[in-house]
Amino acid sequence: MNPILNIAIRAIRVGGKIISQYYDSKNIECVTEKSKFLHCIYKIREKVFLSISSIIHQSYPKHSIINTCSKKKIIDDNYQWLVNPLNGTINFIKKIPHFCLSILIKEKNRICISVIYDPIKNDLFTAINGQGAQLNGFRARCCEYKDHVQNKIIAIYFKKKNIKNTYLYTSLTQQLLQEKISLRQTGCSILDLAYLSSGKINAYIGFNEKFVRIAFGELQIRESGALITDFLGGHNYIKNNMLLVGQANILKFILKKTRILNQKII
Repeated sequence: MNPILNIAIRAIRVGGKIISQYYDSKNIECVTEKSKFLHCIYKIREKVFLSISSIIHQSYPKHSIINTCSKKKIIDDNYQWLVNPLNGTINFIKKIPHFCLSILIKEKNRICISVIYDPIKNDLFTAINGQGAQLNGFRARCCEYKDHVQNKIIAIYFKKKNIKNTYLYTSLTQQLLQEKISLRQTGCSILDLAYLSSGKINAYIGFNEKFVRIAFGELQIRESGALITDFLGGHNYIKNNMLLVGQANILKFILKKTRILNQKII
């Protein structure tokens, strides 16, 4: 196994153990004062990040480690480790077991390794550039789209920003429901992208999605055979914060609808 991936897995499992302990023992929602509530979440994330970075620095003391939940940025030309200590915060607070930790490793600003870990289900999603994606050590592939197959599932992320996107969101979801497609808004976009890369869901649609979240799942998506486009089939999903993810056939199916809806908005 890749030695850097080995360290990433060891670190993320330690972080996952801390998250699981807080999930089982702390009722954060009972903290009524907003400032104390936010401080409690911050302290959990910080503790997880410090435990992960400590393990990484034992083996790679010169590598940069960046907490994506913090404003601190450390730039290194060789190796950067990006750590998201908790994605799906509301699920975590509400005791809904759908959240994750993730690590992204860049070598000379090129993504080379991605690790996403669900500490509750003990699911470990990994990908190495050019070597494919895996779920718990087994090869992972995105789900093929076939018209005659039932139980198609699409995950959707939507954060309201403007009226234009709201119309597009409501119109698209209505059309997908008419096609008897099951829709999910799970509250954890990084884990959704990992689910797509392992064939658990058919597609992912992101409205006003932050690139920092896309980045953690992007390598896993590509290594599993899936594609990423914007709502017109182009490559401006980072600029637009609007993306479609899935196998080529299902993207073709969804793009027919999004292009028509975009023309109506214009």
